Amino acid sequence: MKVKKGETLNDVLEEAFRTNALLRPDYDEVHIYADYSSTRIPLDEFRSEEAQALYRLTFGKDSLQGMNMHYEMLPALEVIEVFVVDVEIEATILRHYPHASIHSYFGQLMNKMLSKDKRQRGTEKRLYVHSNGSQLFMFTYENGKLQFANSFEATTLSNQLYFLLYVWKQLGMDQRNDVCMLLSKDKTLEAELRKYITHTVCA
Repeated sequence: MKVKKGETLNDVLEEAFRTNALLRPDYDEVHIYADYSSTRIPLDEFRSEEAQALYRLTFGKDSLQGMNMHYEMLPALEVIEVFVVDVEIEATILRHYPHASIHSYFGQLMNKMLSKDKRQRGTEKRLYVHSNGSQLFMFTYENGKLQFANSFEATTLSNQLYFLLYVWKQLGMDQRNDVCMLLSKDKTLEAELRKYITHTVCA
């Protein structure tokens, strides 16, 4: 879906429900994956009454304006993923799919890659990177557990490289042996990273 000048994402979504035959109302299950900024809290430290305050502390005092807060348990990662969804968009979706399940895209991405990471052989570490053109989301595991996960606003290639290489260094990763896994097919970023990290691949 493309948002034209003067339109909102919700306007485009409403039009899609009116005109797109794929968005029929009779699906048995509907899962919504939201890629709004999210944060994680260890399972044993999570208190639902503190979630809003923590989210505001992490993303700014206005970060919940016009948003509904959600959280979901990710037992394999031993964390609670706290995320938000635009109020109007959520209301539009639930009008058409009242029983839809709403998830954090980033939480589900970490869940999916954990099972793949456990199947990898060898001692090299992997830094997983998702880029949508304006934000970098990076995470890695150690001994089958989530070691690091964070997102950075990065709209230019130079900023993306800066944050990615900074995280790589802070995690003590080896540029000759460890692997940078790009989960979005960004050939420009891949080509630039290969100047610094030998094993840079698009997953």
